[in-house]
Amino acid sequence: QACPGLRGASSPHSQLSDAPEMWGAAALSARRATRWRSLSCWRHSLAVCRPWANGLPVQSSALGATRSFAMRLPLRNYFREPPEGVTPISVAMVGRPNVGKSTLFNRLLSGTRRHNLPVLRKAIVSDKAGTTRDRKDAQAVFGGLLLRIIDTGGLESLAATQENELLQAIEEQVRRALAEAEVVLFLIDAREGITPLDHRVAQFLRQTLKQGSHPTHSHRHEPRVGEDGPPVILVANKVEGAYMGDYLNDCYELGVGDPVGVSAMHNEGMSDLYDRLCFEVGHLHEEEEEAAQAAEAGLEEQESEDSDSEESADELETSPFGEEEEGEREPVPLLPWLPPPTVAQKQALQYLAHHPANPLGELDEGLKASVLHKANSDMPSFWLGAKKKSLKDKDTRDFVLQHRRLEYMERPLRLAVIGLPNSGKSSIINALLQEERCVVSEVSGSTMDSVVTEWSFKGLPVKLIDTCGIYRGWQYPGTYSDLLEPGMGTRKAIRRSHVVVLCIDAHRYRNTTYCTTPSKFEVRLGNFAAEEGKAVVIAVNKWDLIPEEEQAKYRTEILERIEDKFSQVKGIPVVFMAAKYNINLATLMTRSFALYKRWNARIPTGRINQWLQAWMIRWPPPWRNGQKCSVKYVTQTRSRPPTFVVWTNTTSGEMPQNYMKQLQNAMRDEFRISGVPLRMVLRSTLMPKPRKKMKAKDILKWKRIGPKQAEAVKNLTQKGFVRKRPRTD
Repeated sequence: QACPGLRGASSPHSQLSDAPEMWGAAALSARRATRWRSLSCWRHSLAVCRPWANGLPVQSSALGATRSFAMRLPLRNYFREPPEGVTPISVAMVGRPNVGKSTLFNRLLSGTRRHNLPVLRKAIVSDKAGTTRDRKDAQAVFGGLLLRIIDTGGLESLAATQENELLQAIEEQVRRALAEAEVVLFLIDAREGITPLDHRVAQFLRQTLKQGSHPTHSHRHEPRVGEDGPPVILVANKVEGAYMGDYLNDCYELGVGDPVGVSAMHNEGMSDLYDRLCFEVGHLHEEEEEAAQAAEAGLEEQESEDSDSEESADELETSPFGEEEEGEREPVPLLPWLPPPTVAQKQALQYLAHHPANPLGELDEGLKASVLHKANSDMPSFWLGAKKKSLKDKDTRDFVLQHRRLEYMERPLRLAVIGLPNSGKSSIINALLQEERCVVSEVSGSTMDSVVTEWSFKGLPVKLIDTCGIYRGWQYPGTYSDLLEPGMGTRKAIRRSHVVVLCIDAHRYRNTTYCTTPSKFEVRLGNFAAEEGKAVVIAVNKWDLIPEEEQAKYRTEILERIEDKFSQVKGIPVVFMAAKYNINLATLMTRSFALYKRWNARIPTGRINQWLQAWMIRWPPPWRNGQKCSVKYVTQTRSRPPTFVVWTNTTSGEMPQNYMKQLQNAMRDEFRISGVPLRMVLRSTLMPKPRKKMKAKDILKWKRIGPKQAEAVKNLTQKGFVRKRPRTD
């Protein structure tokens, strides 16, 4: 059980009531720990009043020490990561609008820690009905279960659904979620009781689950259900204080079994929901574990049979004492004065054994083999995940950075599709997936949430992010324009993506006096993504609506406007496409991956400076304030996007911006990184003159120039003079 202390006589409440003197000591230690860690009030109340909520055992003999220990531990230590190699259980949440499906989705997702998942997965929660339209899924660790929870939109009445195209699309998304589900959570509002719309949802579930999976849907997640379909669990949400009132008997009229009372907002009743999920679908994990154990046992038996056959075919080697050797002999050091290392010594020598410079192998190959014996699979190469500052050796640093670059390229490409409302963003996602993954409607603002979908293009993993269409000021154009979450979700999707596809409607401004495609706000949106350091691809959608005789002239005007408005990033790729008819979809993905590879580019320092000297002879730098500006040295410090540090003989304010822009464009042409935003960090080689008295404004000026200048003016003499730099000849 998730919270065993909540039931029975051994609960923490009974222990606290039996020992009032321990309660005072525990509260005192908790207050001291709170002041020491500066934690918030709600964490303080959680650890003091409910120490069992963090999963820590409460001992009556050391209650104060346990509670103080719970206060000192950060909350992130209690989150669990999704295990690898385990198939998650698909859970679909269905109900009428505004019953708390998205709140329960966020509650189940709140206890899961994810290191390599920077994409935002939380659902938008609002008091207004109809906030969720698309189905949103994410993996969550709930107790001992790994779940794939699917949030869906609210179902309306049959008459309203038949009249509204958007409601029909939402109902279709619910059907597709039920086709993938292995268990269904039917949510109702315990405050309002059972409504006629709840009866309609119950009838919809019976009809849909009886018919089986969707006939036109190709499953990317095959459900593991029996002939009777997935089980349905009735969840009565908004049950604060575990009291449902007079509506408990009405729940049985729906015909879906006993209800489970929870409060997703206040985190109440989640242990009962966990027990019910374990009872209904907990056997799926057990069957998977038994199958894995059986496969492992069969593999071990096969290996033992192979080894027996080899031993029977060959003669057994015997030791000098006439005894047979069992297993593989452990290597020992070759040097006679070195004894075999112990387990602790092997762990201490792991770093040197994995070092690319091979210091342990040069000393003794037998010692290195002894350290690595039966340790390659148990102990990973921990120095590959170490921080760059801890890698003091250049050989180690180069090897680790190269390993990390290859690891980055194997990770999924995060591709976000942004643009104005009703420009075809969801249509592009559906066309790439070849299924109705996102709700598509002629009504502006049909997408509110950022929907993340995992996909692969020619064997390469991709994460497609469909975002909300926004107007000026990151405002949502739909019915609920006062919501800030949709626009902020689009902004977060841009910052957490690798490549941004700016979707432009080619037919929207076709009849204007002069070409305004892309519009002023679309230009600002694309420049914002470029300023954030993201690779930008412009997709001119709905190209099939342009007459064929006008396409050549219109294409030239669009390309000229893009070249003029996106001048800070030279060479942005432009794709003219039609998502409705699957035109140029492969071209869009090919250019996105090519741009992603340029975005990860690393240029050797020697090659950059060799080209820079030749380029400065052809294009010499200008003069400013009677001094010739000169670029001394350039090196690339990081990628994603490519960032360069440029040392000049002037300050950053005196270096002409047009010359730096010319240098950036020349680097794009020379090193074939066009279409990628470049960042230039200017550093100055100027140093303050020694034995010169510094005023406060002069000290502040030199501190702003660079770190070396700040270090020079940090240690002044007693009279305020700059110390003379020692000679290094």
